Amino acid sequence: MIGAGFTLIELLAVMAILGVIFSIVALNVRGLNNDAESAASILSGALIQARSQAMSNSAAVRATLSNNVLVFTTNTTCTATTSWTAVSNITAPLPNGVTLSIATATPAVTTWQACYTARGELPTPPGAALVIRDSRNRQRRLTLYLTGSVQVQ
Repeated sequence: MIGAGFTLIELLAVMAILGVIFSIVALNVRGLNNDAESAASILSGALIQARSQAMSNSAAVRATLSNNVLVFTTNTTCTATTSWTAVSNITAPLPNGVTLSIATATPAVTTWQACYTARGELPTPPGAALVIRDSRNRQRRLTLYLTGSVQVQ
């Protein structure tokens, strides 16, 4: 009688080889994530949320770049100089190794700040794009327009 099938040893050997191959593939695919792209999506979403909150509360919401973090505050108008209060429900946690910087512009911009009015507009644009760079030196640019829209490049 001719054996038609596989022995248990053969099946276990094939499963062990496939397990090793799949684990190698999984470890290599993990490095394909793009932290700069993820951070751009997080920041874009936070800025859109800030705009929506400004319009729904009929108040100004300001985003300021401070120590590699966007800080969100609110006040009655964008021109207010004091009494800005922190907005606790808008956060933008960045992946590890991601840095934020101000794009080079003429004239030079030293502080990055965007303030949404109660109509969702930016009376004064930030002056330069926000550059998002990850640990692999991949980068994205976040540009805000007077209409309040956010563009990721």
